[in-house]
Amino acid sequence: MKKLLLSLSSVIALVILIESCTKIRTTELGGGLIPAVDNVTVFDTTLEVITSVFGLSDSTRQTRDADHLFGTLEDPYFGTTSAEMYVQLHPALFGTYPFGSSRDSLIGLDSVVLSLRYKSLYGDSNSVQGFKIYEVDQSAPFRDSSTGYLISHPSFAVSNLIAEKNNVSYLTLNDSLQYIRAKDTVKTVNELRIVLPNEFGMRLMNFDTTIYKTDSAFNTHFKGLAILPDAASALKKAIAYFNLADQAGTRLSFHYRATRNGKADTTVTDFILRTNYRATANLVKRDPSGSPYGNQLANGGDNQSEVFIQSTPGSYSLIKIPGLQNMSNRLLYKAVLIADQLEGYDEATFPTPGLLFLDAVDSAKSRIITIPNSWVFLQNNSPIYYDPGSFGGFLKDKKFQFDLTAYVQGIVTRKEKSYALRLYAPYSTRPVITTISDNQFPLSISNRLGSGRTVIGGGAHPTQKMRLYLVYSRL
Repeated sequence: MKKLLLSLSSVIALVILIESCTKIRTTELGGGLIPAVDNVTVFDTTLEVITSVFGLSDSTRQTRDADHLFGTLEDPYFGTTSAEMYVQLHPALFGTYPFGSSRDSLIGLDSVVLSLRYKSLYGDSNSVQGFKIYEVDQSAPFRDSSTGYLISHPSFAVSNLIAEKNNVSYLTLNDSLQYIRAKDTVKTVNELRIVLPNEFGMRLMNFDTTIYKTDSAFNTHFKGLAILPDAASALKKAIAYFNLADQAGTRLSFHYRATRNGKADTTVTDFILRTNYRATANLVKRDPSGSPYGNQLANGGDNQSEVFIQSTPGSYSLIKIPGLQNMSNRLLYKAVLIADQLEGYDEATFPTPGLLFLDAVDSAKSRIITIPNSWVFLQNNSPIYYDPGSFGGFLKDKKFQFDLTAYVQGIVTRKEKSYALRLYAPYSTRPVITTISDNQFPLSISNRLGSGRTVIGGGAHPTQKMRLYLVYSRL
């Protein structure tokens, strides 16, 4: 009789616990609440997954304040990435002639220099690449865009190769510099300087004063600059990041002499990316053809041994877990999706993305949603709006893991839907967060566009399969 009472008590305790498990927050699961697996009351199992890789249709807009990537990166496993920059640099103020009191006061132009504020790089720092500076053609539809241009926008038409700087070692982009600015010696760092011909500078200085009355008048005579990578560069193994909105570091500087108060004076006028009436574009192209990743995209397959994940604009893996929907009810202590990073893919030169993201494909409503129950919206955690430390996505011990305990509990206990999952490395994404609305919500996952890629074991890998690992008690 005592054994019967103890057995009934155990069952009642488990029932009470499973009824209350929906009140346990995701951040509390997968930690100290997990008991040891003893195969008497606590068990574990692994569910197989099916993985497929696809190119991700990209709708990312690069804002003007974001770091813009530039250059050509040739990756033996993922193919070629090329990035172009376009920018409108204007006088600090319109309405007056920017070079002294009038054109008649000009004595001569000493130099005109394009400066670009360097921020960081991705890839092999030994890269040596060339910068070509063109004028954006007046026929090009390049104009101020408050929301930014799509990174997939076609290249803008250019004309008039203004200048080029060849054989730029990426190792030197963060070097200290010293130069003369007017009468002062400037010491700076992280600034790439490209000397443009005086003929180009004099053309802008000789514009009639009416052209400097408004930004629109100026743009009808000078649309902007296109900064394009040289296809003949010596070593194309990295992309560099520049901030075009940094007015102290990115500017078009005219060093000239003019008459002031009846005397010759040396001075500088800077054209900058203004807070208003400005435009930039960062156009990024991926070409995976001929690479293992490109071959995987071309050949497809229902289940793959290797999963190639490339950051925006890149790829995603569709993950299906066939054994989940009809799993019997049980008390889950842990349900974690585990993906092993595979080695031997130049990961030292081309590091993994800082964070992977996992969401769900709601095919019935043709939308992407956050993982039900397991992904928790945090209003005060802008711009990412969740806690990746508890949800998962960081690389640790050569594994990516995602805590899906609450999601799986909802499936096995309340018979909620088991979705196909999407694993990827977005710069930003817009899933539907069903707990707050039926509208898409913007999440910023990465602070650098185009940075990061990784190869992980897929569902068919012989030794490092992607899998769903469960720790549970029977009911």
